[in-house]
Amino acid sequence: MRFHTKIKKPVLMAAALVLMLPSLLFLLPRQTDAATLTNTYVRLNRLKAAQTTSFRLQFRTVSAGATSLTLDFNGADATTWTGSSGSVNATQTTNTATCASETGDTALPGSLSASGSGAVVTISSITALSATTTYCVDLTSSSAVTNATAGEYHPVLTVGSDSTTVALRTIAEDQIVVTATVPPSFNFQFNNTTADAFGNLVTAGSSTSGKTITLTTNANSGWVVWAKSLNGGTKGSLKSVAAGNYFITSGSSLGSASHTLGSSVEDYGLAVTINTDASGGGTVALDAAYDGTSTKLGVLDSQNYRPVASANGTTTGDIINVLERASITGATPAANDYTDTITFIGAGNF
Repeated sequence: MRFHTKIKKPVLMAAALVLMLPSLLFLLPRQTDAATLTNTYVRLNRLKAAQTTSFRLQFRTVSAGATSLTLDFNGADATTWTGSSGSVNATQTTNTATCASETGDTALPGSLSASGSGAVVTISSITALSATTTYCVDLTSSSAVTNATAGEYHPVLTVGSDSTTVALRTIAEDQIVVTATVPPSFNFQFNNTTADAFGNLVTAGSSTSGKTITLTTNANSGWVVWAKSLNGGTKGSLKSVAAGNYFITSGSSLGSASHTLGSSVEDYGLAVTINTDASGGGTVALDAAYDGTSTKLGVLDSQNYRPVASANGTTTGDIINVLERASITGATPAANDYTDTITFIGAGNF
């Protein structure tokens, strides 16, 4: 009986150890396996070979707790960044607000400190990262990296124990020059071309209803409008053939400043006012000789075109009013065929 008892004890102890083994293994430190990061890209802000550039980094964590990261531009294959004339600047600066605003990612947290060495950019002083969260950060120095010769490269991003490999492409030229021409333009338009009738002239003075001229131009120096009368020796006139080629003209001097319409005197001329000074780069101005404010008028020239209004810059549609004013005496010959033709011309001042 004693011999049987001695054999049984070791067996019982072994059985007890087998039963305790799962609990003992649970108490041992666990080994965390590295995982592959997702949603990761490195966006070079220029792709041209040999160009210095800033860049943006985005990644989605798998594990939590990382407080630093590295981006190795040389990667793990033969397409080495530094072996193809690329480089990494030792001095690096960061910003997270812009990328977070533009992408909706979480800004990489912490009082970030970034530096470069060899082919590796390191960002440290990161506040412990959360799991399964997409983060972003901009490496803002305009010379954060110098691009390698044209080709494909495979940098490796490591965040804590997790990592992934991405692909970059550098090319011979990453910019397209865009050219365009805006042709010069000028538009000059009457509101209508019907006759501008006085009706019955009176000694107290009369005015026509007038016309409008609309001007649109992209001429940097604006536009000019000129006018010339058909009738008269020198001064423009209302002419009646029926009254023996009688002329109603102004007593004021040609080229002088505009004057107030006379009463019980023969007077005739052009009045110009500003209707609309439209948007653009210019301001409308009236020539002093034809400023038709109130009841003023200017003496028309029958030999030469004279400027009546102008602007000094581009316009989307300046409008001027042009009308005629006249008065007579009690002795002005009666006739119903008094007439004049005023020619208006304009040009853009390019």
